[in-house]
Amino acid sequence: MKNYKLILFLLMLSARIFSQNTINDTVNTPAEEPFDYKKYYECDFGEGNVLIVIKKGKEFTDLKDLRKSGKGFAIKMEAIYSMEFADGQRYESSVVKKITNDSLSITNFFNENSAKLAGQPFKLINYPLSSLKYVRFIDDRMLSLYSKKNIQKNFDLIVRKMDRAKMCPAVIQFKEKNNEMKVCHFYLTSQGYDLLYEDKGRVYYMEGRVEWK
Repeated sequence: MKNYKLILFLLMLSARIFSQNTINDTVNTPAEEPFDYKKYYECDFGEGNVLIVIKKGKEFTDLKDLRKSGKGFAIKMEAIYSMEFADGQRYESSVVKKITNDSLSITNFFNENSAKLAGQPFKLINYPLSSLKYVRFIDDRMLSLYSKKNIQKNFDLIVRKMDRAKMCPAVIQFKEKNNEMKVCHFYLTSQGYDLLYEDKGRVYYMEGRVEWK
């Protein structure tokens, strides 16, 4: 049975986002005021493994060239990717937690609340890298257009140890929800990284005006 996760749309009219510095992957968001990030989520930038997905026959030089050349993409810990494995299981909102030289560990749901809504325990799932079959990218959310990369047929997988190996999630303050704070993970699409968050067990895209801090 395929493991599909429901991702819904919600327009946010006003929100503030507090983030670890994500200059290498999205935008530079230096803190303008003290903020205790670890009160909401444990994530530190530092050295770790990054999974490079590159077209067969192409040479990897660095992440910047990988993005600009269209030769492939990188899978980083703490981010979300639409992945399907050789056992037929497909994961749309699972967080990558660990990358080794031959394996990938992901959560089975976005977080504990999402697992609870589905009536399942929240846990880690481990896969050998060789079992990664497809990665899907959203081309147009409103039209439900997706593109699919056949990893086993067209790409090589390379594990590289790098600085800033994690894409630590943003912490979002929802002004329209009594200033509630939520952890928001980065999700890779054809246009770059979007933000996903959970509310009452359901996963939503972050849209609308936000104020970065």
